[in-house]
Amino acid sequence: MVELRLPADWSTTLVEGDRLMRPTFPVQVLLVLLSFVSSLLASVVAGVLSHEAGTQVAGAVLYGGGAFVGWMTLCVTVLTALGLLGTPAEGGRPNDPE
Repeated sequence: MVELRLPADWSTTLVEGDRLMRPTFPVQVLLVLLSFVSSLLASVVAGVLSHEAGTQVAGAVLYGGGAFVGWMTLCVTVLTALGLLGTPAEGGRPNDPE
């Protein structure tokens, strides 16, 4: 039988056995770098498509910049909501009782 349950603090993190593990700092840096690269790709595609639709170069750059900001914000928000960004595993959590 499989039981699905959320931890008390609602942060879904990596599970090792019965223990919840937060990603280490290098893993978090890699996740942010992956978000940055995907945002860069989305902004280039949005800018090129905008330029091909007839927008001048300056307008296409602004359009691509808006796509970058929007996609990066979405990526970081989702990663934070999933508990993959924040306090690393070795740092502990501020609300943990000692």
